[in-house]
Amino acid sequence: MMTADKIKGLITIVDGVSLVGEFSIDKAGSLTGRIAVATGVGSDGLVWEVIISPTYPFKAMGQESIQFFNKSLLDYPHIMQRGNLCMHPAEFEDAESQFINDLKQLKEWVDRYYVRGEKDAHYEHIVVNHYLIRDAYYTYCFAETEGDIVDGDFGIVHYAVLKNGQKNDSPVRNYIVQQFVSYKQVKKKEMPCRISLFYRKLRSFDGVYCLLNNVPSVHNKFIVEDYDAIKGLFSQSQKNYIHSFVEAHKGKYDFFPLFCGYRIPGGGVHWQAMMIFMEDLPIVPIRVGTGKNRLWFTDFKQGAIQWAETEDISYKYFFGRGSMPEDLANKKVLIMGVGAIGSIIAETLTRCGAKNLTLHDIDIKEPGNVCRSAYPFYTSINEKTLDLELLLKQISPHVECASLKSEFDLAIKGYAATSKDVTALAGLFDEFDVIFDCTTDNQLMRVMDAIETKAQVVNLSITNHAQDLICAFSPNVTETVLLVYGLLKRDVDADMYNPTGCWNPTFKASYNDISSKAQYAMKHIIRMLSGVEPKSNFYITEDEMDLNIHRL
Repeated sequence: MMTADKIKGLITIVDGVSLVGEFSIDKAGSLTGRIAVATGVGSDGLVWEVIISPTYPFKAMGQESIQFFNKSLLDYPHIMQRGNLCMHPAEFEDAESQFINDLKQLKEWVDRYYVRGEKDAHYEHIVVNHYLIRDAYYTYCFAETEGDIVDGDFGIVHYAVLKNGQKNDSPVRNYIVQQFVSYKQVKKKEMPCRISLFYRKLRSFDGVYCLLNNVPSVHNKFIVEDYDAIKGLFSQSQKNYIHSFVEAHKGKYDFFPLFCGYRIPGGGVHWQAMMIFMEDLPIVPIRVGTGKNRLWFTDFKQGAIQWAETEDISYKYFFGRGSMPEDLANKKVLIMGVGAIGSIIAETLTRCGAKNLTLHDIDIKEPGNVCRSAYPFYTSINEKTLDLELLLKQISPHVECASLKSEFDLAIKGYAATSKDVTALAGLFDEFDVIFDCTTDNQLMRVMDAIETKAQVVNLSITNHAQDLICAFSPNVTETVLLVYGLLKRDVDADMYNPTGCWNPTFKASYNDISSKAQYAMKHIIRMLSGVEPKSNFYITEDEMDLNIHRL
């Protein structure tokens, strides 16, 4: 535990930091005091107020347990609205080492940003504090648009309702922007957001958007908080349009979002959304002139702005923390068989940024499928493809996902059984770039080999108890799969799971058994399909210590 005496002794260790008065304990039990950091400019140094929480050196509720304050530095990087320095220090086991490190980091900030006047290379969005608005939080997700939004633009924003959430024991009203419709010109211009059709086709509600002529900020990093301070950033045409929207929607909506856009480095547009309530409008009509020269304009009155939270879910941000290479993400992928392996593959591709997936399976999802597949129980009995399709769309707003009818299997097998030339079936598959065959259907496997489609076929199968996973690339999938099963010499009929009723037995394995090998396989498959590593057939085995990949 830190004490005033410990602080006094530790400060003497750090060169360039000095104590200004004594530290004491406040009513909250925190240690408070003042220190000065030498700047080389003048003799007094830069003075900081320090507050050290009783939990120091541990963070609590996501907050650092030490704070350095100087409200005169608001124009400098990483100084927040209360004047506190935003810090993310390295962690140490004991309070003494942590305190010395924190002082050194403070010194580094002073030298870098205050003395040398450096600026960060990466752009940071303006800071918006999110408060409850009429007992709820409001959040709007948006994405880049198809087509550019021109300077000074304004019009309608269409948005849809998402599932409600909860934050800090209060409800969160979640929404997603579908498109912007410009009304600046006589002929309106639609600019859909780059999100999947699933979200674009949800029931729409209307709001207003205006692209402002400057960033609505104070100190170039904090959002303005009063209507009187922001009204100069709207053109008169934009203000008048807001008024016309209000007049047209009175009695229809209790509230609407007013999206305020501004350009960010790189040319993109970021949006902040005000919550406007019809019963308490922040706009007023203003009369200019008298008689025949009398004109009415719209303007904002004084009052606190109620800012909603906004999130940019454009593809580059949504998958910014990790995705597959873009060339692979853009390919059209068919997954045949969405049971244990296929459903995991489909979910993995979706979370890695796949944009175009088609699913095929002849089976119905039942409760017994949930334990080792990527299905929820909540949707109960459903076609596997439809159930998984809905799940994938809920995961990513950027995946277009469709399903083939189960009769597709009948069409393939029927043609293969009656025709001597099955290569004519290639047209059914050539529209895809990659086909994952996870059916473990040997008949289909042989037909796919004979078709010789242009698509890259990837056949995945797994042995009983998920002892091994086999991956074979076209051509000659059948030959490879039979070769590997011959090498492994597994007894495929031993200790199978036999459900009640008249039904074929199936292999035993938990979700973890299957997923661990499927994910390891997908890591290499993605690299192979992207050209990062040579494409080769392989199988995965497991020993007591590790998973092992064997390339053929």
